[in-house]
Amino acid sequence: MKVLLISGSPRKGNTEHILKRIFEGLDVEAKELVLLREANIKHCQGCLYCDKNDACCLDDDMQVIYDRLQEADIIILGTPNYYDNVPGLLKDFMDRTNPFYETDLIKNKKIINVVVGGGSLDNSKRVFDGALKFFEQAHGLQVIDSYFFKALQNGEIADDEEAQDYIDAIIDKINSLDV
Repeated sequence: MKVLLISGSPRKGNTEHILKRIFEGLDVEAKELVLLREANIKHCQGCLYCDKNDACCLDDDMQVIYDRLQEADIIILGTPNYYDNVPGLLKDFMDRTNPFYETDLIKNKKIINVVVGGGSLDNSKRVFDGALKFFEQAHGLQVIDSYFFKALQNGEIADDEEAQDYIDAIIDKINSLDV
C-alpha cells in the first residue's frame, strides 16, 4: 500500500503536526509527505491546455505531484480552516489537478481528509462540505473518512492529549486497511 500525505497549510502548524504524526505511525510499504508550503506550485492559468492534453503546460513541482497522486493507493489531505474554506495554497493545488478531471488517472483512489480549525467543528465540517467534497467528486475519489480537529494557536494540537489519542486512532485505522 502506498500512502501520499499532502499538507495544504501555508505554515508549519497544527495541520502539519497531525500529518507528520500520521506519517510516522504508518506501517505501509511506501509513504510520502508533501508540504505544499515548500513546493513551487504556480497558479492555474485557465488556459485549458490540460483539457486537450491530460497534462499541464506549466513547469513546476506539480509535475512530480501528478506522478505521486497516480501512484498512491490512499491520499491523506490535510488543511487548516480559512474562513470555512481551504487556504489559497491548497486551492492552487486543487485547481492544478484539472488534468485529472473527467479521466480515470486518479479515479477510485481512497482519500482521507484532516481539517483543523479554531472555531467550532461544524465550521470545519463546512470545509469538507465545500471545496474538499467537490474536489473528491470531480476526480471520482472514494472518501474513507474525514477527521476534524479544533485548534487555533500553533502547537495547540501537540499539547492536547485527546487530540493525540485521536491521531493514534486514525493511524490504527489506516494501518488496518486492506487496499
